Formats: sequence, C-alpha cells, structure tokens
Amino acid sequence: MYENVLVTLDGSNAAEIVLPYAEEIVVKFDAEIILMSVSEATADARDHLYRSYLDRMARQFQKELQDQGVKKEVTVRTEVLFGRPESEIIRYAQEKNVKLITMASRGGSGESPWLLGHIAGKVLRATDRPVLLVRAPADSESISRRRLIKRILLPLDGSKVGEAAIPYAESMAQTLEAELVLFQVIRLSALVASEGAAMSSDMIREEEEYRRANALAYLNSVEEGLKNKALNTSVALASGSSADQIIEYAEANAIDLIAMSTHGRSGIGRWVFGSVTDKVLHSGATAVLTVRATKE
Repeated sequence: MYENVLVTLDGSNAAEIVLPYAEEIVVKFDAEIILMSVSEATADARDHLYRSYLDRMARQFQKELQDQGVKKEVTVRTEVLFGRPESEIIRYAQEKNVKLITMASRGGSGESPWLLGHIAGKVLRATDRPVLLVRAPADSESISRRRLIKRILLPLDGSKVGEAAIPYAESMAQTLEAELVLFQVIRLSALVASEGAAMSSDMIREEEEYRRANALAYLNSVEEGLKNKALNTSVALASGSSADQIIEYAEANAIDLIAMSTHGRSGIGRWVFGSVTDKVLHSGATAVLTVRATKE
C-alpha cells in the first residue's frame, strides 16, 4: 500500500523530525523514499544549495540504515521544485502517484514557518493522498530500536466516511506489527440539550447504555474482520466530546499514531476539515495519519 513515501523538507531541524518515521515505514514496506524541497523563488544560483542539502540528507539516510544493520536496499530519490510549496507538493504527489506524504506540522521555510494552516494545512486540505503529519520528535529509544509506531488509534463513528481510514491503518498495523485500537466516543450532549427537560436521569442512563451497546457491537464487528487477518487489536469506548476524548485517550495510553479520515472538496482553500479531525490535528503531539474519504 505504501510503495513510495514523499518526505517534504525545507532545510530546518523542525522539518526533519519526519525522517525517522519515514525510515521505519520505507524499510518495513520495502518502499522507495523521495526527499523533496520546494523553493518559492524561480530556479537560480540557489538551486545547487537545495540539491546539496538533499544529497546530504540522502547520504545520511543511507548511512543510518547501514549503521542499524538494515540489509534491504532502499531507493532514495531527491527532487527540487520551484513554485508555491503547497501547489508543487500536491501536483507532484498526484503526477507521480505518491502513496504517502509525510510532513512536519512546522518547519523553517524562509521567514515563514510551515505551520498547520499554512503549507502543511493547505496540503492536508487539498490532496487526495494519505498524509502523515508529525508534530513532535520521536524519543531517542524508539528511534534507536526503529519502533516508533507501536500503538495506532483508529477513531470510528459507524459511517462509511469514518471507515475510509481502516485499510490504511490496518496496513500500517500489520506491517509495523503495531496494536490497532478501535475507538468510538459516545455523545449524549446533543440529546440532553434538545430533550433534557423531558428526560429523567433514568431515561438518560438507559439511552447511554443503549448507545454504548450499539457502539461496542459495531467495534466488535470491525475487530472480528481484522482479527481474521491476524492483527493485534483492541476496542475502547469513551463519552464526551469526540475530539477531546480522542486526544485524551491518545495521550493517556501511549498512542504513537492516530489514523483518521477526512472529507470535503478537493482544491486549495475550498476544503474544510471535519470539526473533529480539525481539532485533533491542532491539538496534542501525537502523529496523525489523515485519509481522504470519498462521498458516503
């Protein structure tokens, strides 16, 4: 599924925190890695600076693999493009059929950082490719053991849109030998707000139990299909605000990656994140894999 991985770099240490994640993925998936930098200036004498930087990063990448005893031959390509970074990243990923884009939530491209809502945000909004957004450096022990992704949280709401992330999270979990946690949040706030005056505490409790039973049955049905593929899975439920509960569960349970679907119209500036995914992307430090869903 992840035959090639695009890594966007701008020369900053902040942007390079994606490299250990990309390394783990390309080694386990036997994939090609593409290191890319984009200059907003037209091609000029600085072209060699970008190419020298990427060549150095490519050599460093190969050396780290050798030092760790990796026997597989990993193909590393470099690309220097010119234009608007978000447009060039999206165009290249489409034309070259990139299977996964990896980005840091911030970097140091020129005077303006790659903040979510700027370059990374625009790519997330417009591309139809899965995007791995890394928001904090991995710990040194995980990097040395090449075990950055050990537990994956997959929030589901029972919709086809939410299920779009399942095959991508499944592939990650299976190949990286990670645990896949199927997660659903029970929300009673809207019901209580609209009908609270007419509902007794017993009625509210019964409704919550009913919703929990339905949610658990749904998660168990999804888990059954995954266990048939010899995946290490578990299920978890929570009550409250969906985004808040996803973030809190990830932080409290050593989650290394949150896999979520997104939906909307393609095109820079025209696509708006679903509110839950949007809040998760802007909060916490856990890496997030976003997958574009088609219409339900």
